[in-house]
Amino acid sequence: MQDDDADFSQHLKKVRIRRPADIIIEQISNLIARRIIKAGQKLPSERTLAERFDVGRGPVREALRRLEFFGIVKTSPQSGTVVENLSEHVLIGLISNILHADDMSPEMLIEVRGALEALSAKLAAERATPEQISAIENAHRHMKEQANAGAFTLEEDLLFHLKIAEATNNNLLRSLIALMGPDVLHFSHLHATYKNGRMHEAADEHDEILKVISQRRAGDAEELMKRHISKSYEHFRATGDLDGPQLKKEAKADAPKKRGRKPKVLTT
Repeated sequence: MQDDDADFSQHLKKVRIRRPADIIIEQISNLIARRIIKAGQKLPSERTLAERFDVGRGPVREALRRLEFFGIVKTSPQSGTVVENLSEHVLIGLISNILHADDMSPEMLIEVRGALEALSAKLAAERATPEQISAIENAHRHMKEQANAGAFTLEEDLLFHLKIAEATNNNLLRSLIALMGPDVLHFSHLHATYKNGRMHEAADEHDEILKVISQRRAGDAEELMKRHISKSYEHFRATGDLDGPQLKKEAKADAPKKRGRKPKVLTT
Protein backbone atom coordinates (compact mmCIF):
# COMPACT_ATOMS: atom_id res chain seq x y z
CA MET A 1 0.00 0.00 0.00
CA GLN A 2 2.83 2.35 0.81
CA ASP A 3 4.43 1.65 -2.57
CA ASP A 4 1.16 2.53 -4.29
CA ASP A 5 1.00 5.79 -2.36
CA ALA A 6 4.57 6.60 -3.35
CA ASP A 7 3.84 5.98 -7.03
CA PHE A 8 0.68 8.05 -6.82
CA SER A 9 2.44 10.99 -5.19
CA GLN A 10 4.90 11.26 -8.08
CA HIS A 11 2.06 12.36 -10.34
CA LEU A 12 0.83 15.16 -8.10
CA LYS A 13 1.56 18.72 -9.14
CA LYS A 14 1.98 21.77 -6.96
CA VAL A 15 -1.10 23.91 -6.48
CA ARG A 16 -0.41 27.42 -7.67
CA ILE A 17 -2.40 30.48 -6.69
CA ARG A 18 -3.26 32.47 -9.78
CA ARG A 19 -2.42 36.15 -9.81
CA PRO A 20 -5.26 38.51 -10.69
CA ALA A 21 -3.05 39.91 -13.46
CA ASP A 22 -2.83 36.43 -15.03
CA ILE A 23 -6.61 36.16 -15.06
CA ILE A 24 -6.90 39.58 -16.69
CA ILE A 25 -4.35 38.61 -19.37
CA GLU A 26 -6.22 35.37 -20.01
CA GLN A 27 -9.50 37.22 -20.47
CA ILE A 28 -7.92 39.62 -22.94
CA SER A 29 -6.54 36.61 -24.82
CA ASN A 30 -10.01 35.07 -24.99
CA LEU A 31 -11.47 38.30 -26.35
CA ILE A 32 -8.76 38.40 -29.03
CA ALA A 33 -9.48 34.77 -29.93
CA ARG A 34 -13.18 35.60 -30.26
CA ARG A 35 -12.30 38.65 -32.38
CA ILE A 36 -13.98 40.98 -29.93
CA ILE A 37 -10.63 42.71 -29.50
CA LYS A 38 -8.81 43.20 -32.81
CA ALA A 39 -5.29 44.22 -33.77
CA GLY A 40 -4.99 48.00 -33.75
CA GLN A 41 -7.93 48.44 -31.38
CA LYS A 42 -7.69 50.74 -28.38
CA LEU A 43 -8.31 49.18 -24.96
CA PRO A 44 -10.43 50.91 -22.30
CA SER A 45 -8.60 53.10 -19.81
CA GLU A 46 -6.88 51.57 -16.79
CA ARG A 47 -9.59 53.00 -14.56
CA THR A 48 -12.39 51.58 -16.70
CA LEU A 49 -10.74 48.15 -16.86
CA ALA A 50 -10.33 48.11 -13.08
CA GLU A 51 -14.02 48.90 -12.67
CA ARG A 52 -15.10 46.26 -15.19
CA PHE A 53 -12.85 43.57 -13.68
CA ASP A 54 -13.85 44.72 -10.17
CA VAL A 55 -10.24 44.87 -8.97
CA GLY A 56 -7.83 47.60 -7.95
CA ARG A 57 -5.71 49.34 -10.54
CA GLY A 58 -2.60 47.42 -9.46
CA PRO A 59 -3.46 44.09 -11.16
CA VAL A 60 -4.65 45.93 -14.28
CA ARG A 61 -1.44 47.96 -14.40
CA GLU A 62 0.66 44.80 -13.99
CA ALA A 63 -1.26 42.99 -16.75
CA LEU A 64 -0.89 45.91 -19.17
CA ARG A 65 2.80 46.29 -18.31
CA ARG A 66 3.48 42.63 -19.06
CA LEU A 67 1.47 42.77 -22.28
CA GLU A 68 3.42 45.85 -23.39
CA PHE A 69 6.80 44.41 -22.43
CA PHE A 70 6.29 41.51 -24.82
CA GLY A 71 5.02 43.64 -27.67
CA ILE A 72 1.33 42.73 -27.46
CA VAL A 73 0.09 46.24 -26.71
CA LYS A 74 1.62 49.69 -26.95
CA THR A 75 0.85 52.56 -24.60
CA SER A 76 1.33 56.24 -25.36
CA PRO A 77 -0.01 59.40 -23.67
CA GLN A 78 -1.78 60.46 -26.85
CA SER A 79 -3.50 57.26 -27.96
CA GLY A 80 -3.72 55.21 -24.75
CA THR A 81 -3.19 51.42 -24.88
CA VAL A 82 -3.57 49.89 -28.33
CA VAL A 83 -3.28 46.23 -29.39
CA GLU A 84 -0.26 45.84 -31.66
CA ASN A 85 -0.85 45.20 -35.34
CA LEU A 86 0.04 41.50 -35.23
CA SER A 87 -1.96 38.54 -36.48
CA GLU A 88 -4.42 36.99 -34.03
CA HIS A 89 -2.42 33.75 -33.97
CA VAL A 90 0.77 35.59 -32.99
CA LEU A 91 -1.02 37.65 -30.34
CA ILE A 92 -2.68 34.60 -28.79
CA GLY A 93 0.60 32.65 -28.91
CA LEU A 94 2.47 35.42 -27.11
CA ILE A 95 -0.20 35.75 -24.43
CA SER A 96 -0.42 31.98 -23.95
CA ASN A 97 3.33 31.81 -23.41
CA ILE A 98 3.19 34.51 -20.74
CA LEU A 99 0.59 32.51 -18.85
CA HIS A 100 2.05 29.01 -19.25
CA ALA A 101 5.77 29.41 -18.58
CA ASP A 102 5.69 26.30 -16.36
CA ASP A 103 5.14 24.07 -19.40
CA MET A 104 8.61 24.74 -20.81
CA SER A 105 11.57 22.68 -19.62
CA PRO A 106 14.74 24.66 -18.79
CA GLU A 107 16.96 22.53 -21.03
CA MET A 108 14.62 22.94 -24.00
CA LEU A 109 14.59 26.69 -23.50
CA ILE A 110 18.37 27.00 -23.19
CA GLU A 111 19.10 24.88 -26.28
CA VAL A 112 16.73 26.78 -28.55
CA ARG A 113 17.52 30.18 -27.09
CA GLY A 114 21.25 29.70 -27.62
CA ALA A 115 20.82 28.97 -31.33
CA LEU A 116 18.32 31.75 -31.98
CA GLU A 117 20.16 34.41 -29.98
CA ALA A 118 23.45 33.69 -31.78
CA LEU A 119 21.73 34.04 -35.15
CA SER A 120 20.02 37.20 -33.93
CA ALA A 121 23.32 38.85 -32.98
CA LYS A 122 24.89 37.89 -36.31
CA LEU A 123 22.02 39.28 -38.38
CA ALA A 124 21.79 42.43 -36.26
CA ALA A 125 25.46 43.15 -36.96
CA GLU A 126 24.75 42.79 -40.66
CA ARG A 127 21.41 44.60 -40.90
CA ALA A 128 20.83 47.00 -38.00
CA THR A 129 20.02 50.60 -38.84
CA PRO A 130 21.68 53.41 -36.85
CA GLU A 131 18.37 53.95 -35.05
CA GLN A 132 18.18 50.28 -34.08
CA ILE A 133 21.73 50.31 -32.76
CA SER A 134 20.81 53.36 -30.67
CA ALA A 135 17.84 51.41 -29.27
CA ILE A 136 20.18 48.55 -28.29
CA GLU A 137 22.54 51.06 -26.67
CA ASN A 138 19.70 52.63 -24.69
CA ALA A 139 18.51 49.24 -23.43
CA HIS A 140 22.06 48.32 -22.43
CA ARG A 141 22.64 51.64 -20.68
CA HIS A 142 19.44 51.23 -18.68
CA MET A 143 20.45 47.71 -17.62
CA LYS A 144 23.86 48.93 -16.43
CA GLU A 145 22.25 51.74 -14.46
CA GLN A 146 19.95 49.25 -12.77
CA ALA A 147 22.80 46.83 -12.08
CA ASN A 148 24.98 49.57 -10.60
CA ALA A 149 22.09 50.58 -8.37
CA GLY A 150 21.82 47.00 -7.11
CA ALA A 151 18.43 46.47 -8.72
CA PHE A 152 17.22 43.18 -10.19
CA THR A 153 17.83 43.51 -13.94
CA LEU A 154 16.09 40.53 -15.53
CA GLU A 155 13.61 42.50 -17.59
CA GLU A 156 16.26 45.04 -18.61
CA ASP A 157 18.51 42.16 -19.68
CA LEU A 158 15.74 40.63 -21.74
CA LEU A 159 14.92 43.98 -23.35
CA PHE A 160 18.53 44.21 -24.58
CA HIS A 161 18.10 40.86 -26.33
CA LEU A 162 14.72 41.87 -27.76
CA LYS A 163 16.20 45.05 -29.23
CA ILE A 164 18.91 42.98 -30.91
CA ALA A 165 16.20 40.71 -32.31
CA GLU A 166 14.32 43.73 -33.66
CA ALA A 167 17.53 44.88 -35.35
CA THR A 168 17.64 41.68 -37.43
CA ASN A 169 14.64 43.06 -39.36
CA ASN A 170 13.34 39.49 -39.42
CA ASN A 171 9.89 39.49 -37.85
CA LEU A 172 9.75 35.71 -37.47
CA LEU A 173 13.04 35.58 -35.57
CA ARG A 174 11.95 38.51 -33.41
CA SER A 175 8.66 36.77 -32.61
CA LEU A 176 10.37 33.49 -31.70
CA ILE A 177 12.76 35.22 -29.30
CA ALA A 178 9.90 37.26 -27.82
CA LEU A 179 7.92 34.04 -27.28
CA MET A 180 10.71 32.72 -25.06
CA GLY A 181 10.80 35.88 -22.97
CA PRO A 182 8.28 34.85 -20.30
CA ASP A 183 10.05 31.53 -19.80
CA VAL A 184 13.45 33.22 -19.44
CA LEU A 185 12.05 35.49 -16.73
CA HIS A 186 10.21 32.61 -15.05
CA PHE A 187 13.19 30.28 -14.69
CA SER A 188 15.61 33.08 -13.84
CA HIS A 189 13.37 34.24 -10.99
CA LEU A 190 12.85 30.70 -9.67
CA HIS A 191 16.54 29.84 -9.69
CA ALA A 192 17.79 33.24 -8.53
CA THR A 193 20.00 33.26 -11.63
CA TYR A 194 21.20 36.81 -11.10
CA LYS A 195 22.64 36.35 -7.64
CA ASN A 196 26.34 36.21 -6.80
CA GLY A 197 27.37 38.98 -9.20
CA ARG A 198 26.03 37.40 -12.38
CA MET A 199 24.14 40.54 -13.40
CA HIS A 200 27.39 42.54 -13.50
CA GLU A 201 29.07 39.79 -15.52
CA ALA A 202 26.14 39.80 -17.94
CA ALA A 203 26.36 43.58 -18.30
CA ASP A 204 30.07 43.29 -19.17
CA GLU A 205 29.27 40.61 -21.75
CA HIS A 206 26.61 42.88 -23.21
CA ASP A 207 29.29 45.57 -23.57
CA GLU A 208 31.30 43.32 -25.87
CA ILE A 209 28.27 42.15 -27.84
CA LEU A 210 27.10 45.72 -28.41
CA LYS A 211 30.58 46.75 -29.48
CA VAL A 212 30.92 44.12 -32.22
CA ILE A 213 27.36 44.66 -33.45
CA SER A 214 28.09 48.39 -33.78
CA GLN A 215 31.29 47.56 -35.66
CA ARG A 216 29.40 45.20 -38.02
CA ARG A 217 31.52 42.22 -36.96
CA ALA A 218 28.86 39.59 -37.58
CA GLY A 219 31.01 36.52 -36.87
CA ASP A 220 32.27 37.93 -33.58
CA ALA A 221 28.75 38.95 -32.59
CA GLU A 222 27.53 35.40 -33.17
CA GLU A 223 30.39 33.88 -31.18
CA LEU A 224 30.13 36.30 -28.25
CA MET A 225 26.41 35.72 -27.99
CA LYS A 226 26.99 31.95 -27.92
CA ARG A 227 29.44 32.41 -25.05
CA HIS A 228 27.04 34.74 -23.24
CA ILE A 229 24.17 32.25 -23.35
CA SER A 230 26.57 29.42 -22.43
CA LYS A 231 27.77 31.31 -19.34
CA SER A 232 24.18 32.00 -18.33
CA TYR A 233 23.50 28.27 -18.71
CA GLU A 234 26.50 27.38 -16.53
CA HIS A 235 25.37 29.84 -13.87
CA PHE A 236 21.86 28.45 -14.11
CA ARG A 237 23.14 24.92 -13.45
CA ALA A 238 25.07 26.16 -10.44
CA THR A 239 22.03 27.86 -8.89
CA GLY A 240 19.21 25.46 -9.70
CA ASP A 241 18.14 21.96 -10.63
CA LEU A 242 17.39 21.54 -14.34
CA ASP A 243 14.88 18.82 -13.52
CA GLY A 244 12.76 21.31 -11.59
CA PRO A 245 13.03 24.30 -9.24
CA GLN A 246 14.25 23.55 -5.73
CA LEU A 247 13.18 26.77 -4.13
CA LYS A 248 11.02 26.07 -1.10
CA LYS A 249 9.71 29.63 -1.21
CA GLU A 250 8.37 29.21 -4.73
CA ALA A 251 4.72 29.01 -3.73
CA LYS A 252 5.06 32.02 -1.47
CA ALA A 253 6.73 34.02 -4.22
CA ASP A 254 4.03 33.05 -6.70
CA ALA A 255 1.18 34.07 -4.38
CA PRO A 256 -0.13 37.64 -4.41
CA LYS A 257 1.05 39.71 -1.46
CA LYS A 258 -2.54 40.71 -0.82
CA ARG A 259 -5.41 38.40 -1.43
CA GLY A 260 -7.94 40.32 -3.44
CA ARG A 261 -11.08 39.42 -5.25
CA LYS A 262 -10.93 37.32 -8.35
CA PRO A 263 -11.38 39.60 -11.37
CA LYS A 264 -14.84 39.53 -12.87
CA VAL A 265 -15.27 38.14 -16.36
CA LEU A 266 -15.10 41.03 -18.79
CA THR A 267 -18.11 40.99 -21.08
CA THR A 268 -19.13 43.14 -23.97
